[in-house]
Amino acid sequence: MSATYRRTAATMSTDVGDDVVALQADRGFAYGMEEVTATVWRLLEEPRGIDDLVARLTSEYEVDDAQCRAEVVALLEQMTSEGLVEEVR
Repeated sequence: MSATYRRTAATMSTDVGDDVVALQADRGFAYGMEEVTATVWRLLEEPRGIDDLVARLTSEYEVDDAQCRAEVVALLEQMTSEGLVEEVR
């Protein structure tokens, strides 16, 4: 069973065209997200597992499952370290 992730409550975001800008006011950081990263962010509006994210992304983008999984895991690790998302226990 894969981990489940969601956006943190402290992070606000808004769509800017096809992109997303996320803001952590308490830390004073803003993050710009484009294309796949913006898609993942939008999907994380609801808690989702890695398997679900990979299935949705491989159906929308031309990428094989293994590459997509590796990139999703790396992205979630980065987003977690930045405090944008958290693992749901």
